[in-house]
Amino acid sequence: MVKRWMTLIVALLLTPWLGAAHAEPTVAATQAGQGLLWRIEKAGAKPSYLLGTMHSEDPAIVALSKPVMAALERSDRVSLEMVMDPDSMDALSRAMQITSEPELPEVVGKDFYRQLVQPMSEQGVPEHILRGMKPWAAAMTLMVPKNNTGLFLDRVLYLEAIAKAKPVEGLETAAEQVAVFEGLEPADQVQLVKEALKAYPQLEQTYAELRDAYLKHDLQALVAINDAALKDGDPAFVERVNARLIVDRNLRMAERMQSGLTSGNTFFAVGALHLPGEQGILQLLRKQGYTVTAVY
Repeated sequence: MVKRWMTLIVALLLTPWLGAAHAEPTVAATQAGQGLLWRIEKAGAKPSYLLGTMHSEDPAIVALSKPVMAALERSDRVSLEMVMDPDSMDALSRAMQITSEPELPEVVGKDFYRQLVQPMSEQGVPEHILRGMKPWAAAMTLMVPKNNTGLFLDRVLYLEAIAKAKPVEGLETAAEQVAVFEGLEPADQVQLVKEALKAYPQLEQTYAELRDAYLKHDLQALVAINDAALKDGDPAFVERVNARLIVDRNLRMAERMQSGLTSGNTFFAVGALHLPGEQGILQLLRKQGYTVTAVY
């Protein structure tokens, strides 16, 4: 039970849709165009490829298409949001645990904590583990469907790269991904849990809509679904969380892609909602002089 929960948590830290935060709004989705696999070119280097992922273990999503496999096969190296090695996964699971008092019931309030117990149990997290979880970790657990296999798309890409003996790098470290959440104010972390619990009854429906949009390669629809999920949220809270979880990370990842883009022939993969928007990775690369073209 605990092992499965840890695997689930790793997938959650990489999720591209969070219910309480999303990519730059719909305006930019139209600028990004439609597509999940993008070719990135600039004179003087071989083309590289960028895949937008949905961090899911759904068979239709983890089945790598011929264009994606071809891009992966021809690449010299693979660059993911984070390297999915055992050390990183272990670091993430440890980081989600409260190591000193107070425990979660005192942090979020005992009455609200009691409301969390059943939904978290449904997600595979027993109460004795829940008590020791940090607020943002509990929130993330409520924001994606229950994990069964642990073979979500990013993990499949990592294993494919290793099997093909390709060097694998991360655009972020495990510590940096944890810091994204740890850096939220305590009140915002608690608010994140409340928003997640509020949205939990619609989780399966929202996930199904995201799945359908993703399988249609429809970035505009993905953004619209997230926009709709946020319409009743506190705008100031959304802006603060969005800045840390999406905008700042887009800037960091686009900057760290430069080495692989300069070398050329690099296969990148990040959550699909990091792609669209004026501050999305596609547009950031275009502003740096790259030609970015949808392939698939």
